[in-house]
Amino acid sequence: MRRILAFLGVALALGLAQTLSPEALRGASPEEALLLAKRFREAGAQVISYVTPEAFFFEFPDGRKAQVALGDRFLVAVAPYRQRTHPCQVHYFSSCTAELREETFAVRVLEEGKEVLKAQVRTGKDGFFELWLPRNRRYTLEVRQGDWVAQGALTTFAQSPTCLTELRLSRR
Repeated sequence: MRRILAFLGVALALGLAQTLSPEALRGASPEEALLLAKRFREAGAQVISYVTPEAFFFEFPDGRKAQVALGDRFLVAVAPYRQRTHPCQVHYFSSCTAELREETFAVRVLEEGKEVLKAQVRTGKDGFFELWLPRNRRYTLEVRQGDWVAQGALTTFAQSPTCLTELRLSRR
């Protein structure tokens, strides 16, 4: 992680777009790949980045590509909404944008009625928050913000979406 943060510090100082390369991802963990994908977008870098159930993928301006395997966990990007959303299966960190940006939510993940995760999360500038979950499971996801609530199914199988945009918040 320190190596990635040091790279980002140097890259930002030199102009990130001019120093982008797949080498930045060599040996990176999935968490570091997530951080880089978000930083590339925030910096306006022309790097296409997305996540499938198997890996993060990066396509650099010069045509080179890199990927970072997710291993035994699954990453899903979640965008709760009130008024507008978009259909999505594969989350593109470089371009997906949602309605509720930089807002805080209470999140619960249940498996067969048993709570497996409870957290306060904040959506990023893109309107998404991310969850790391074990693979090959079926969950119920509950998202709350005050008296607004959304609930839906979430799966972490090989064909599951990595972008969840169908959680419409309604007043309870």
